[in-house]
Amino acid sequence: MSDLKSAILDAKYIDMIDLGDFVVRDTGLPDVDSDGNLMPQATEIAAAVFRWAADMQAAEAARAKDPAPSRPAALKDHDEQGDPRMDAPTAEKFEADLNNMAGEQG
Repeated sequence: MSDLKSAILDAKYIDMIDLGDFVVRDTGLPDVDSDGNLMPQATEIAAAVFRWAADMQAAEAARAKDPAPSRPAALKDHDEQGDPRMDAPTAEKFEADLNNMAGEQG
């Protein structure tokens, strides 16, 4: 996985745009708006992939520097990405509650 991140960070801009363009085409995302103007999906996807690789590389470097960081008590119930740790039934109930709240607001 670190090879993938390094390759992304070392890639040329045009290669990243080509990757983003491929993802847009492959997933069937629209590449033009109703007026025929190009949409920025390929650039946005390429930028997101680059940010992911940079963030993961920085997180790995921080973990290597301090392999056992002390975490505040409130964060011990969360994983490395900040998501709460929970079993599947609790996660399903949590997601259903979020969907219900979103439906009430929308």
